[in-house]
Amino acid sequence: MKFQELLAGKQINWDRVKLIRHNLTNEVVAANFEQGYLELYQSVQSPTRFKNCDMVISFLGTEGTNGVFQGCYRVGDFKPYRRAQFPDDFTPDGGMTEDKSVVYELAKTDLLADMKDRLVIDWGKGAINWCQNGTTEKELLEIRPAVSEISFISYDKVLLSFEALHKIVYNKAAYKEWEEKLSAVAGVYLITDTKTGKHYVGSASGEQGGIWGRWSEYAKTKHGGNKRLKELITADADYCSNFQYSILEVFPIKRDRHEVLEYEQLYKKKLWSIQFGLNDN
Repeated sequence: MKFQELLAGKQINWDRVKLIRHNLTNEVVAANFEQGYLELYQSVQSPTRFKNCDMVISFLGTEGTNGVFQGCYRVGDFKPYRRAQFPDDFTPDGGMTEDKSVVYELAKTDLLADMKDRLVIDWGKGAINWCQNGTTEKELLEIRPAVSEISFISYDKVLLSFEALHKIVYNKAAYKEWEEKLSAVAGVYLITDTKTGKHYVGSASGEQGGIWGRWSEYAKTKHGGNKRLKELITADADYCSNFQYSILEVFPIKRDRHEVLEYEQLYKKKLWSIQFGLNDN
């Protein structure tokens, strides 16, 4: 199947469309992608690049000659490129100069919006040609399954609001990976009151069902039975919306409970969470 067939019936004049592919093997592309500036980067072009063009369809080259769909953009007017008007950490490439470049107005549309980062095409052998005519047919390689809006990446990157934690616990089928990962480890965790900056340090052992078992209690009770957290919830039932959950350290699920508690006490001392936080012992 061809990519263009997915947009059949959308009254697109493919003669007035450009297909562009940003290859992550390019250091400048990679730097802007990591900073979240890919759309900004693609807006800077020569004045003739998108001339007589109604739409730009953008892809990201992640491996081989693939192209991962990023979006469809309506082309508007352009203005002169001025480096000083861009963020300091934006990385221009060698061709972006104030005397030869312009900034196009590229407005993202809803076309195939649900396919971002999911739809993959084969850009073809001419991968060096990063900008091609819309009439150049592209083979559809795959449509990846939708990824959960709350994706588990790693234990050290867990950072959940109460709303997100509640959603995960009460929709286990949709967030199965979270249950699997958090049930597999014991650990020391941190609850931060984002309104005051105060910390609560807690721990979970295998006897409690790992971190998953302990955090499930927070999702259900809002306070997990902890004295100072319970006081906050008693005073304001919605105060849990200020809580943020993260993991300080993980251990094998069979780690002795007393060893886990020793580390809990160590983190309480490091963060002074008894004297100035939400721990009461």
